[in-house]
Amino acid sequence: MNEIVMPKLSDTMTEGRLVSWKKRVGETVNRGDVLAEVETDKANMELEAFTSGVLLEVRVQAGEMVQVGTVIALVGKPEEKGAEAPAVKEGAPPQPESKPQAQPQAQPQAQPQAQPQAQPQAQPQAQPATPETGSENVKGAGAPPQQAPAAEEATVAPETAGESSAAAATAATGTEGEKQAPAAPPVGAGEQQPPTEPAEGGATPAEAQLPVKEQPAWQPGQLPAEGREKAAPVVRRRARELGIDLTEVQGSGPDGRILLQDLEGREPEGKQEAKPAGEPGRAVAQMPEEGSRPLPRLRAAVARIVSQSWDSIPHFTVTMEIAMDDAESIRRQLKHSGILVTVNDLVVKSVAVALQKFPQLNASYTGGGMMLHADINVGVAVGVRDGVLIPVVRGCQHLSLQEISLASHKLAERARSGALSEQEMAGGTFSVSNLGMYGVSDFTAIIYPSQSAVLTVGAVADTAVIREGVPACGKIMKVTLCADHRLVDGAYAAGFLSELKVILENPVRLLI
Repeated sequence: MNEIVMPKLSDTMTEGRLVSWKKRVGETVNRGDVLAEVETDKANMELEAFTSGVLLEVRVQAGEMVQVGTVIALVGKPEEKGAEAPAVKEGAPPQPESKPQAQPQAQPQAQPQAQPQAQPQAQPQAQPATPETGSENVKGAGAPPQQAPAAEEATVAPETAGESSAAAATAATGTEGEKQAPAAPPVGAGEQQPPTEPAEGGATPAEAQLPVKEQPAWQPGQLPAEGREKAAPVVRRRARELGIDLTEVQGSGPDGRILLQDLEGREPEGKQEAKPAGEPGRAVAQMPEEGSRPLPRLRAAVARIVSQSWDSIPHFTVTMEIAMDDAESIRRQLKHSGILVTVNDLVVKSVAVALQKFPQLNASYTGGGMMLHADINVGVAVGVRDGVLIPVVRGCQHLSLQEISLASHKLAERARSGALSEQEMAGGTFSVSNLGMYGVSDFTAIIYPSQSAVLTVGAVADTAVIREGVPACGKIMKVTLCADHRLVDGAYAAGFLSELKVILENPVRLLI
């Protein structure tokens, strides 16, 4: 039997939320099958089985927060411990042990003189149970106890001929002073009655009377009926970003499942504010209530990472201005030809070219040593509602400008929709953060703990410049390199920015 534990899916993960189970208790599990969906501090990931067998037990229900290393399920052979757990987990009652009633059948042959006494006692089986005798059980002959129903409750189905003979033989062996529990009255037409005795491997009479609706139906890959909506994690995340209550959304997918398209055109919750009298077209700004509240999980992860970085990495910054006239001209020409390339794509490609000459900025500090990375994996910061995600474009030194553009746009869309996986954010060796689209001229950033530098990019602005002694208007962009002083010094960082400046001011090199 193997224990399935909550894995550590990222360097910063300490706990995770189990979103849903993809397998039911008792189902066969093969190595590599998806057992469950887990929400980390950054993304939703699929938990794969590392062994084959049968899912014997589920110890954590969907929606619960679990610490890393906690046992959440058991997988093994059906005959191993916990193999009976499916009936308990699925809500079915335990199965009573069935024993053959050989003794009551053999006693009539051993005492033939008791046969005449069995006849008068077997006659009133069709009579209703009285309050005095309905609560007593048969004590002799080892017969199983039967619970007599009350007068207002449903009656029991008639016995078969074989059961009547067995009951008569059992009554004949009873001692003096013992009473037999009378049989229930006959069943009325159209009434459905549970069996008085459990069938072989079945439930007891009291358990059989439970309504079927009390046993919740649960399918693999489907959230349990705990008030959670039928929606994928991407849809739930998007609904939170838009402020939409999914309980009020009618799903158009299979079995009423809510899709992303169902959220389009809906009014976000709380968007309509109360309007004061006399100003029908003006909304009143609503301030949040005063008081402390917990950070969202992504915001808490960002806070933990930047605190660790700021406390352990000695930062220093170098800023430089770059003329972007030629780069903007090439970008417009590519756009007219159907190739969409942004300024950020030009910067990422230029960084990949420059880092080949300055490998110490593509390295990691390892407690007194330096680890140089063979591949240049550039992380591109993407702002989302509760924080920032950094998906990684891998092997940028081998990619063309168009390939970098396509990869960056795809990763950014997945990050904003909440579909980014942990693997797509791991392995970065250098980062680029761009706030130019917000009009920011220059800024600094925090270095990711496993990297040695991050480049911040400002807006491309029209600025008065002096060229060959003549005033002119030029497009200027400011970039700032935030570097780890344990690995590089100011002169090394300045040399990297100078190389980056040469590449961006002569962008034809990026097209080769």
